[in-house]
Amino acid sequence: MLIDSTLGSKTADLVVREAELVSYEYSGAGYFVTVKHEALPMQRQVCGEPIVTAKSGDVDAGYVAFIENGQLMLECYTAGAIEIPEDFREQQVVVAEQPNTSFERTREG
Repeated sequence: MLIDSTLGSKTADLVVREAELVSYEYSGAGYFVTVKHEALPMQRQVCGEPIVTAKSGDVDAGYVAFIENGQLMLECYTAGAIEIPEDFREQQVVVAEQPNTSFERTREG
């Protein structure tokens, strides 16, 4: 979802299925997961659209991905009043793509 527009859906699916875990770090307000795969580009790319959010109970989160040097780092960050707990990834989490309305303009007349 988040990396499809940058990598294309076939490459994104390949990376999801075959990537090797490099690291996982819980920051206290979210987490970072880094994986590597030969299909990932070397040039830095930031994947922030579409806007991807997650919810588990009262906890709201957002995601952004960074691709560079054959690695992909997924950042999951707190997007609400309650910080993401360390076990967030083990909870029942609903992930959704949100419409980006920041550039929409209304035209009257």
